[in-house]
Amino acid sequence: MMYPATTTATTTAMQDAAVVESFGAAQSTIPRGLLPHGAACAELHSAPTKQPDLQYFQSLPVEEQALVGTAVDRRKADFGDSRWCAHQALKSFMDVQPPILRGPRGMPLFPDGIAGSLTHTEGFRAALLAPTHRWQSVGIDAEVARPLPEGVFSTIARPGEQRRIRNTMRSEDLQLLDTVLFSAKEATYKAWFPLTHRFLDFDQADIDLRADGTFTSYLLARPVPVPFIQGRWTIRNGYVITVTAVPAN
Repeated sequence: MMYPATTTATTTAMQDAAVVESFGAAQSTIPRGLLPHGAACAELHSAPTKQPDLQYFQSLPVEEQALVGTAVDRRKADFGDSRWCAHQALKSFMDVQPPILRGPRGMPLFPDGIAGSLTHTEGFRAALLAPTHRWQSVGIDAEVARPLPEGVFSTIARPGEQRRIRNTMRSEDLQLLDTVLFSAKEATYKAWFPLTHRFLDFDQADIDLRADGTFTSYLLARPVPVPFIQGRWTIRNGYVITVTAVPAN
């Protein structure tokens, strides 16, 4: 099993157990058992507001604020919230943190020795970080737990994936696996891109999504740095969460 379940939180990166810090909610949405060994995750919950809340954006280093300096406030808020989560997670690995700048296609550039991924959706933001001596790359995605809009599933899912999802939903009495598949493809891309700096379309990953909360993404683009990427999924507190990780060589 790639992600052994953990039951004890830790505040140091020297321990095996994953760390999850939750802000703005009494209970974390991301369970520690969803995360790879040694990872740190921070999540932020927020209530809907008429005006974007820029408090976390304004707390970022000026170098990070400048990356979206001309964006609308909603974009700044999403950017600031997820980057703030990243800085909270980084505290598990270092005391003095550099700015998290931006690479190709907006990829966050984490400090040397750290792999990471960010996500944001309605009312929820999160950052997942892990040491590169254990994990080449990681991915995290969050989606509101509701069915995909009409027509999206057939667009993002390969024919075999559509068959398997429908069979699993029927045999296991599970719902929302269309959204889980969409999220798993997003998390797969987030782990893929840092390794290749290449785009990965929806039909270039064939995902075997299992009812036990695990999945395997078989990569169809060529060349590939790894033949597949493994992950886990959960539906919790109104959100679909998927996590992927590529082990270090």
